[in-house]
Amino acid sequence: MQARLFYLAMASLFCFALNAQVTQVTITGTGTGGWNQPGNLALTSTDGIVWTASNFEIVADGNMKFSEGGTWETTGGYSTDTPAPGFPSGKVTINGGSNIVGTLGFWNVTYNVTTKEYSFTEGVNPNPVVKVSGGGLSDDVQMNTSNGASYFKKSLYFPGGDASFKETTPVVAQWGGGFPDGPVVSGATIPVPAGTYNTYFVLPSATGPAEYIFEPVVVSMIGNFAGSGWNTDLDLETTDNVIFTKNGWAPVVNATWTDAELHLKFRDNHDWTAQFGCNVSANGGNNLALTGAAMNGVNGGGGDIFVPWPAPNAYNVTFNRSTGEWSFAVTVATSEVTSSNIKVSPNPANNKWNFTISDNSQVKTIQIVDVLGKVVSTTDVFSNEVSIDASQLIKGVYYAKVGSETLKLVKN
Repeated sequence: MQARLFYLAMASLFCFALNAQVTQVTITGTGTGGWNQPGNLALTSTDGIVWTASNFEIVADGNMKFSEGGTWETTGGYSTDTPAPGFPSGKVTINGGSNIVGTLGFWNVTYNVTTKEYSFTEGVNPNPVVKVSGGGLSDDVQMNTSNGASYFKKSLYFPGGDASFKETTPVVAQWGGGFPDGPVVSGATIPVPAGTYNTYFVLPSATGPAEYIFEPVVVSMIGNFAGSGWNTDLDLETTDNVIFTKNGWAPVVNATWTDAELHLKFRDNHDWTAQFGCNVSANGGNNLALTGAAMNGVNGGGGDIFVPWPAPNAYNVTFNRSTGEWSFAVTVATSEVTSSNIKVSPNPANNKWNFTISDNSQVKTIQIVDVLGKVVSTTDVFSNEVSIDASQLIKGVYYAKVGSETLKLVKN
């Protein structure tokens, strides 16, 4: 009997020690604002075992996981014995499990760090409801908030037209003004041109009037190509917030990876909340494509977009943020070393490239561009002989843009 009591006491102390180690529980994922560590939603506890949060909003695609320690190793989704989509209740597998896919809206949550069981119950919206209306939107769009004062809605595509911000509860009000930002004008509208924007709005308060801003989204590519490695984004360029481009992109597959295929996705704001991949599963390593239509991240973002590589030369990339259509157009061939007007030596080079330009009347600068399309140096041209320092560049392939011509360079 004494031995049994001893082992029970030791087991209780062991469980207590395990639970005492958990000092932080959060929920991470696009459903709570992004895949961050620690997660954006912090739970609280009075005993270190049962953790709760009340009246929080599940947003975007609803994907979530529990994090017990603010690291990916202590993060888990729903276990294999929990029915998909793991909502509204189930059991967590730490350092594994599938994404819990919650229903959008306001919820309460309870999580037990000992049993790993969780449960979501319906909550209430504690904040005033603010919506974006008009601007070509087919329906009013409710904005997100964490404090009932500052509101946001990211990656919102406007076909174009007069828009306004509206509070629908507990009072009814409408605000507008000039584009893209400013203090509000009560009862007015805002002339919003077609494009994709991150929208922000602050309710009026005792300390100041309501304010707003329409911020153009950043659209980028991320993938297994060198310079990205699924961690770093390559930003595209735009003049209208609809058509995004990257010209003269000469991708190289990350040399340290065993994956020999080039695959990537487009996404907004350097975040996975709004991601765009291939909308047909047939596209992949055995079905490479230069054109296609993307699937929006709200539906999981589709599969990776696989692009022929090595590229015949370089690609002019185009992504239509309105329709989701993308293309990788092969550029015209660049000269390997010389042209009728330009000579480069040495090439490959260790420290510098020497350019000889027979007619420099139309050449104002020489730009050196890396394989990601990033300009690494710009040199003004004042004579027929120009030397460009390459000593600080890493080894690899570069391109020299000289007037209307492009030459391939190699740095040893």
